[in-house]
Amino acid sequence: MSQLDQLLAEPEIAKFIETNQVAVGRITQAAELLVEKDDALKALKKLLPALTEKEIYVFFSYKKKDELAAETIVGLLRKNSAGKIKITYQKDFTEEYVGKRWRAKIREEIHRANWFILLFPDPSDDWDWCLFETGLFEAQLTSADRLICLHHPDTKIPDPIEGYHAVSATIPEVEKFLRMIFLNDNPVYGLKPINDSMNPQEITTLSKEIVDAIRPPQGCFIRQTYEPWVELKFENSSNLQKKDDLDQALVQDANREALSLFDFRDKPSTLGELRSGLPEDKQDDRWREELFHVIRKIIDGRKFSPVQAVFQTNDGRLIRPVACAVDRVGSIDGPIEVFHITFNEEVAAIDVSSMPKDISVLATYLRYAFRFRWEVLEKFGTSPMSEDDVKRLHNTLERIRANVTSRGIRGVDEILGLFTPEQGNRIREMYHDWYQTSNPTRNGELDIAIQNKEVDKIPEILARFIPASQEFLKITADRFSELVTQIAQS
Repeated sequence: MSQLDQLLAEPEIAKFIETNQVAVGRITQAAELLVEKDDALKALKKLLPALTEKEIYVFFSYKKKDELAAETIVGLLRKNSAGKIKITYQKDFTEEYVGKRWRAKIREEIHRANWFILLFPDPSDDWDWCLFETGLFEAQLTSADRLICLHHPDTKIPDPIEGYHAVSATIPEVEKFLRMIFLNDNPVYGLKPINDSMNPQEITTLSKEIVDAIRPPQGCFIRQTYEPWVELKFENSSNLQKKDDLDQALVQDANREALSLFDFRDKPSTLGELRSGLPEDKQDDRWREELFHVIRKIIDGRKFSPVQAVFQTNDGRLIRPVACAVDRVGSIDGPIEVFHITFNEEVAAIDVSSMPKDISVLATYLRYAFRFRWEVLEKFGTSPMSEDDVKRLHNTLERIRANVTSRGIRGVDEILGLFTPEQGNRIREMYHDWYQTSNPTRNGELDIAIQNKEVDKIPEILARFIPASQEFLKITADRFSELVTQIAQS
């Protein structure tokens, strides 16, 4: 005789089948699923009432202060189960159940339950009684039973039930829980789905109602953003391959300050339309290049540096875009739905649009040359260093590099024609020497010394460039003075 036949031939099971022929198929199916379990006979005996009546017995445990949430959840489960889920919870107990009878009723219902659901929103409360009820259920737990904990996402599961079926109050987690209850075969062994006519949208709606019961919405808030702000959405982020693809981003929303910044009154459809209000003759497109790379890195889940480049508005303000937030679907790891971009005015940025080109080029190079001399060479190349100083040096170099890339002149070749051939060759040589020492690929002598925190070697490397820095400043300052004089005399 097979194990299955032996299980079904057990006197109590056989007698039950004899008097409940209508349930024989369900009992047999449950036995087939349980036969390999150590407690197969005990589990099957406990399932017999559910298999006969085609109902699942549930005990719902909660704290008195969470009774409104419990009532909501129980009501939703009952409503959508067509009477196939029989839930016991304390709100249903009438006045006849007091004192000892009340405790006896609880024990009776817990011992009968196929499922035990614990509502656990707040770990700061006294949970002794709920954990006592959990202990009663666990004491007679069989392989056919389920112990389920509905909990707030920020709530740690209590140690006594750690490892059981935990359902976090998020829509994806509750959806999985509801699909198990209503749509899956064998919600308890031997039963068909409770309500397989439910569609995905009904599951999602029901999930939201349960999540809102456990994590009540805090009322209707209206966010007021003071900085110019837009919401951008990409219909297919995989098509975002270059900066011009940003123009296809849909403008989901924008505040009045942002629209005014781009000389719009009504919200345009795309970012391309929005930026069409900028003065084209004054535009440096590095801000779009940097914003593209930031958004691309956010999509790819990579670290990024903030945009430093700026653009100019029609009224002369210099503005820097900031990717300040994203909205994700469902959870912190869900797909990105919307990008939030703010536009901050940069009062330190320099407007060179009305400067003579040669003057503005030399002024820019002089500004960064002075910064490099006193923020880097004099500060770190003239005295001993600590490892903390190495970090400061690295951050200073990164800050200057980012600023030069975003707002500086694009390449030393732009200034070489402003000097004599001899001076131009000397400047090119200086830049070549520095590039061999420190460069964007971070493989120069100084880059390696910084990576290795060589506190003795770094000042020596930097000190070698102080004479060249002095020479560059003198050559450039002299030429700058000559150009200013020429303009003044013209």
